[in-house]
Amino acid sequence: MKTAEGKKSQNISIDRLKWKDLPAFLRLRHQIEHDATHLVPEKGERKETILYALARFIVNRRRTYTLIAVNDKKPVGYISIIFAKFKKLRGNAYLVLSVVASHHGRGIGTRLMQAAEEFARKQGIRRLELEVFGKNERALKLFERLGYEKEGRRRKAVEGTEGFDDIVFMAKFL
Repeated sequence: MKTAEGKKSQNISIDRLKWKDLPAFLRLRHQIEHDATHLVPEKGERKETILYALARFIVNRRRTYTLIAVNDKKPVGYISIIFAKFKKLRGNAYLVLSVVASHHGRGIGTRLMQAAEEFARKQGIRRLELEVFGKNERALKLFERLGYEKEGRRRKAVEGTEGFDDIVFMAKFL
């Protein structure tokens, strides 16, 4: 299979995160945060033990659904769908997407987004929301290509080593 970028997409499977996958998921998230400049947590800022992650997984199991992309038995990306807590917002869900840098441009983000949208539709979700750094042009292009529209911008909301960046709010109606 070829992606839009023309690179071969490796054998990627996408499955729901299970409690037994938590150690591998935490390593994946740590690796992504270590390498990425487009995330709020920076290298080493998130200090989360496996017990804390397990407790959060159990407590939030009805509101958070996470899909993991796996290549050769190694997690390479994930998407979390966070369902609204309050009754008036129950038709909304919030997305968090990350793929390890070594696997960018292979269609994994697109496949994770499509799987999340399919699941959200089955749950009766009418609106998906996300936030992305303004300088993260690759992600902005992906989301726009998938039908997400810019709804707002928090100017100079984050400060990193390369200066300030905006946070762009995007949404899609299903």
